[in-house]
Amino acid sequence: MKKLISILTAIAMAYTGMILSAETAVCEDKSASEPIKIMAIGDSITDGYGVSGSYRKYLYNELVKKGYNIDMVGSKGNDQMIEFYDSETGEGFSYDDDNTGYSGYAIKEYPGRSGILETLISTNCLETCKPDVVILQIGTNNIIDNYDATKTYNDLKELIEYIYDNISDNSVLFVTTIPDVDPNRQEVYNWFSNYRHSSDWQTNYSDEEAEENILNTLLKYNINLSWLVRNKRIEKILDNFDISTDSEAPDERDLEGPHLRNADVAYVITDVKTQLMDGVHPNNKGYKLMGEYWAEMIDDYLSGEIVKQKIYKIADLVELQKYILGSASPMNSYRFLDKYDLNYDEIVDIFDLVLLRKELIKNS
Repeated sequence: MKKLISILTAIAMAYTGMILSAETAVCEDKSASEPIKIMAIGDSITDGYGVSGSYRKYLYNELVKKGYNIDMVGSKGNDQMIEFYDSETGEGFSYDDDNTGYSGYAIKEYPGRSGILETLISTNCLETCKPDVVILQIGTNNIIDNYDATKTYNDLKELIEYIYDNISDNSVLFVTTIPDVDPNRQEVYNWFSNYRHSSDWQTNYSDEEAEENILNTLLKYNINLSWLVRNKRIEKILDNFDISTDSEAPDERDLEGPHLRNADVAYVITDVKTQLMDGVHPNNKGYKLMGEYWAEMIDDYLSGEIVKQKIYKIADLVELQKYILGSASPMNSYRFLDKYDLNYDEIVDIFDLVLLRKELIKNS
């Protein structure tokens, strides 16, 4: 049992404060004749509600500029190249519009919503398209409806496992957080009606109270999502490790099976007033930031370059000390928790400070 506990601890620590190499590249030669097939899966933010091509057009264009041969694939589209021109910047390019984005869809179907899971199954698009890279961004409609949090978590787990089990061993699945929303804008005000009163309809909440409840629900969803991906990666390592021996836990990069990655596209949507079109869906400014984020993530993965995750500096130690002493508050609670919760107990406290000090000493 002690050996198992030490293994789990070592694996958990591998995701904190370390420099991790990218997994085996899908395509190390950017000039390869075989295209890299990318499938973007999601709801209206992927589909492009009100803004054609969503972030996908920028992702495609950025990777092409980096020298990649890209084939966007999915259950929708006819392998057509779409022309895009941005009147604000004067930028123009063509992009492959194939995707698996469906406006209004939830993670899994429930009354009033169709589900992405059922759509993937019915279209069999993963088996048909055989993507090298899968991007999954889903959950915004679950949040809008204030759908049961436990069911949402279980649905997301089922969806991730379905995708993971139906892609090839040399592919990668990126699962991303969803961006913040601006729920009191007129265009989307009524969408969030389930947050504007108590469950028994006896109490009405102010716009400020409703917004706080909505953002807290979204925050919890993003934390749960990150945990789901981390836990599945740990399970993959344990499934390939014989605890009856004295050998070290295997490197995840050496294991068979698809690769799985956390992503945080919410990180780039920093201003919901100027980067969202209507309070939920990004405008081209927001979509461009998202597309550039994904291009860098995928480029790092494909090129096999070192991917740095959570590299700590003395400034981080100072920031964490100020927070624990009560003299500073984080600007963004989700990203603060994700960065400084080194022991993964969903609380940032003195124990995380001790671990951070050890990490700095070890790497000094």
